[in-house]
Amino acid sequence: MAIQQHYSALLVVLVLVAATPVAAQNDDPAGNGNQDQANGAAAAEEGKGTPAEPVQRIFIRASGDAGALAQQYPHLAVWLEPEDEPRVLALVEREATARPSGGVVILAGEGQSANDSLLEGLRSRLSEAGWAAMTLGLEQPSPSLEVARERLADNAPSDDGDGDAEADSVMIDVNDEAARDLLEAHRKTMAARLAAAVGWFAEKQYQRVVLVGVGRGADEVRAFLPDAPAVVSQTAWVAADFGGQSPATIGDALSGETTPILDLYPSRGGAIDGRRAAFRRSGVKAYRAQAVPVSARPAGHDAGVIANRLLGWLGRR
Repeated sequence: MAIQQHYSALLVVLVLVAATPVAAQNDDPAGNGNQDQANGAAAAEEGKGTPAEPVQRIFIRASGDAGALAQQYPHLAVWLEPEDEPRVLALVEREATARPSGGVVILAGEGQSANDSLLEGLRSRLSEAGWAAMTLGLEQPSPSLEVARERLADNAPSDDGDGDAEADSVMIDVNDEAARDLLEAHRKTMAARLAAAVGWFAEKQYQRVVLVGVGRGADEVRAFLPDAPAVVSQTAWVAADFGGQSPATIGDALSGETTPILDLYPSRGGAIDGRRAAFRRSGVKAYRAQAVPVSARPAGHDAGVIANRLLGWLGRR
């Protein structure tokens, strides 16, 4: 009888032991709760010992439409190879006349592709008039580049708050230096692109190349001008956007420049007197400003009047 009771008790224990995992699993309908918690704890523990990946600062955001444009316009697509920079798409329409007048490189405003409606209109009109016309897009700036521009703008507010003046000065110097490095890297990229565009025309034996910048693209052309090859004979700005730079700063950067410059500014609200005066004081030669009935950000319907002004100016050489 004692033996039978012993076996009965043992049987009850075995049943309870076998039932315990089932009960635990029934508490988690998916059957994965304990495992997920274990995996999460292990991942968290592993993360404590793994350093975070450094955030990559991108100076210029890729527009993402270059490949699509190249496929859509294979007869116009030209892939430029800037020195030490990624390749960039240009759209080129060769002159529609027997004898070419020269080549024109048109750099878009920020956020505009190489086939923006304004650039497309300019390209076709210049081509019909005997000029080989190349258009380049310009991506939107990264947030870090925008911050750097604002920090170094001529009208940026100074830090006059209380506190340790020496510590504040060191912090300002460090931040300004980082901003200058960022802008310099951006300028280097844009200069390499423009140099590649001019080089393409030079390789095709064009004796005369004109640079045209639209909006913020005008500032990129302006920055490149002092280092432009001799084949660049003229440059034009269309509704130029120089950001927070003062006319004096722009004039000083172009001090003594002899390349003819045409400044096509919007007739409505276009503040040009300060630029004229600053350029005159800096000895900028052959600068000419013309009011054009366009908005601050010209669109495709403005291509006709802008092209006519450009062609009239180019024909006076």
